[in-house]
Amino acid sequence: MFIPDNVEGISFTNRPIAVPYNYRIIYRISQIILIIYYCCNRKACSLEKIHITSTALSTKDEMEKLLQFLDKENESYILVRFNPAINRAIDFALAEDILIRQKNGLFKLSTKGKKYMDNIVKDKDLFIFEKLNLSNIGTKLTEDRINQLISLWRGSYV
Repeated sequence: MFIPDNVEGISFTNRPIAVPYNYRIIYRISQIILIIYYCCNRKACSLEKIHITSTALSTKDEMEKLLQFLDKENESYILVRFNPAINRAIDFALAEDILIRQKNGLFKLSTKGKKYMDNIVKDKDLFIFEKLNLSNIGTKLTEDRINQLISLWRGSYV
């Protein structure tokens, strides 16, 4: 495994008990790949979009909040959470050449990432909850809508 000089902070610790699936790095990387596939038209995705969508996947309640926010007629808003586990997964995926960070800051899948994505999408028994909910979100969560949300949040709560 080759980790470039610019990646810092990845460490592995043996634990006496099993780590829950949603804290495992491979789960988070797979989730990011699915977000790019379903919500970014297999193109590039912003860090904010990855975090917002990942938070929505954590519970049914969070998913409902995001879907209500995406309803254009609904004036609700959602809390933007930035999960350090997502940042670590992105760092690892960059180091493993699964993701590529573009000059504009967006993340896209590398050739290796696309092969991994194809395997996940083909397997009907993997990530059933995630695939269903991400297909419901689709491309409704636009960068404009994210920027609008962040501006509202910054103006009102920071």
